[in-house]
Amino acid sequence: MTLAFLGTGSMGSALLAGMIGGGVAAGDVVATTRSRESAAAVRERLGVTALSLEEDETANRTAVTGADFVFVGVEPVHVRDTLAEVAGALEPDAVLVSMAAGVSIEQLAVAAGSSRIIRIMPNTPAAIGHGVVSISAGREVPAQAVRTVSELLAGAGDVVEMPESDIHAMTAVAGSGAAYFYLLADALVTAGVEQGLSSEVATRLVVGTANGAGRMLAQRPESPAELRESVTSTGGTTAAAMAVFESEGFRDAVVRAVGAATARSREIEAGG
Repeated sequence: MTLAFLGTGSMGSALLAGMIGGGVAAGDVVATTRSRESAAAVRERLGVTALSLEEDETANRTAVTGADFVFVGVEPVHVRDTLAEVAGALEPDAVLVSMAAGVSIEQLAVAAGSSRIIRIMPNTPAAIGHGVVSISAGREVPAQAVRTVSELLAGAGDVVEMPESDIHAMTAVAGSGAAYFYLLADALVTAGVEQGLSSEVATRLVVGTANGAGRMLAQRPESPAELRESVTSTGGTTAAAMAVFESEGFRDAVVRAVGAATARSREIEAGG
């Protein structure tokens, strides 16, 4: 089984790194990038064959020739042109796997001249095998192909199959979600420094706490609310902090932020 990766930028390389970490053979992958420098970086980091459009404008067509699965990671604004460019070089049974936000399965199918389309939406922790990847398949994609793509992606993290209509919410919650946690981590480090900790110690405490809390969420049967309540003793330090979060509208702000991200995802797909 051979794989092509078109447009192996930050997200594409993160996903590919997770897949290789999960057992995908680097020798089975041909990747493309825009510049020769980025192609060299991909080759050095991941051990795959990497071609640059700067050196060879037919690199994308070369990459897809003979490929069973073609992962498309170019910027959304370029995805239609890229698919139109490679359409004639695709194998008849090749499955296209797009990670472009805001480009629907129907739009992808028109551009590629193929109905064998799968949309995925990964987040950046996929690079270390702890991401979340949604998968939504077009109606004419064989069930076995969907299973194969899910297995390929498993090395990148938790693969969640969902209807395409849920991708906007998934993008807002998980695709962008890592940034929300980084924002909270940054704020906690800043707060720790203001309370007298060194930046190094504050960072270590925050990273360790985030790692442990994430593991508990993944491994314990309690809901997030129940785990929070178990830490919040009446009249204690956590309760004092929670009172401030509630008075400042923290929960409502999170809900509004996810709503804004969901709405923006819909706008992008509509061409806005």
